[in-house]
Amino acid sequence: MPRPIAQQLSLPHLTSPALPPQVAHDVDLAAALGPSFMTLNRFPDLSSADICRHAPEIGNAGEAHVASWGARRGLHPVPAPAGAQFDHIFTVGRNLLRIQTKTTAGPGRDGQYHFRMTRGNSGDPHGTCRYAQDAYDIAALVFLDRGIVTFTREKKSSFTFSVADVEMIGRIELHCFCDCLLGLGILTQQQFEDLLPEDISPACG
Repeated sequence: MPRPIAQQLSLPHLTSPALPPQVAHDVDLAAALGPSFMTLNRFPDLSSADICRHAPEIGNAGEAHVASWGARRGLHPVPAPAGAQFDHIFTVGRNLLRIQTKTTAGPGRDGQYHFRMTRGNSGDPHGTCRYAQDAYDIAALVFLDRGIVTFTREKKSSFTFSVADVEMIGRIELHCFCDCLLGLGILTQQQFEDLLPEDISPACG
């Protein structure tokens, strides 16, 4: 007679290996959690200096958001190889699309959201440079404080959006992505109309 499930399963006793119990009370909160956590756990309430200092973490969060967006729609996102001018590859039918992600943590001092389409950053000794026109197929622009992403085929040096723009974009994320597929010739106009509701008209960048 088989044993009950509860008797068959045995989980190891999990303890934190980081600090012995007798030492933990002598360590302050910042040392216990680490400087990045102590700053970024306040997100999105970060200063400009915080955002600049933690740009790699914020960029990683944006890329993870886009990968999640693609995975939830069966697009099988794969990270780009090192040195590539794009961040992910999406599989759309028989097509492999190169996705370049840019992330903003929140609006700037003017109340608008800004994206600079350049490689590198101001602290990089090699400076920044524009992407080549054929560097990627679609740009994914992540409004990290809103958890929203929009997609565009435009190869502009920068993009700016108002708060009202972002609120509208949050309702048409899929439309913007499919609009890119339409522009790339992956979808026909009829397929685009069959896929998306008729009562929403895309207005993507």
